[in-house]
Amino acid sequence: MMQLVLPLSTPPRYTFDNLIVHEGNEGAVTALRSLLFSPDGVLPHIFLFGPPGTGKTHLLHAFITEWEQKSAPGTHARIIIPQKAEPRFEELEELAARPDLMDSLVALAVDDVPRIDRELGSLLLVIFNKLTRMGAALLIASCESPAHFSPDDPHLRSRILSGLVLELTPPEDPVRMLILDKMARDKNVRIPREVAGYLVTRKSRNIKELERIVDILDRKSLQLKRRITVPLIKLLEEDGLL
Repeated sequence: MMQLVLPLSTPPRYTFDNLIVHEGNEGAVTALRSLLFSPDGVLPHIFLFGPPGTGKTHLLHAFITEWEQKSAPGTHARIIIPQKAEPRFEELEELAARPDLMDSLVALAVDDVPRIDRELGSLLLVIFNKLTRMGAALLIASCESPAHFSPDDPHLRSRILSGLVLELTPPEDPVRMLILDKMARDKNVRIPREVAGYLVTRKSRNIKELERIVDILDRKSLQLKRRITVPLIKLLEEDGLL
């Protein structure tokens, strides 16, 4: 008999304090944290880029949260996350159509910006120009490198990349294991070291994919009333569940 599993996990809290710093993100972390203590309080436009699973979402949220806390009363920072369904950037469309919604913004962050098409490029340019006139900043996280960002519109690319450009690179396997362990603990899931090693070396080196696997293992271990072990993983692999 399998146990019914309820979705009790809490959403992740993205802060600088719970971020594991490593060689691949250290430069970006140092640069962003130094901006938080900038004496003039001026925030440049920021472009974060790197492969999936390198921590762009974590850094973007952590920075925006702290920047908003230090900003003047009556102002706010905002993060836009693309929808999975179309239109993916409905909130951007609303901001472009109603500039009054940006009047109190000190920073706007757009996470997971994909390859730029003409429509999205037009929206970003309208919003960029408005924020620049206000003295506010646009922050973008993208898997696209600066060389490939908006190839059909060099004007947009030069504007977006006119500020601070920060690259994130994947961690090495020992760091991936630390991240995997922390990710599991945040979800109240116990992942033995041998399991973490197996997942990192045999299943995936992508942090987002590892997170998906942890969720599957947590759910299946509760359903089957078994501890998370390498034999359990192999059983799930045989069944095509991993």
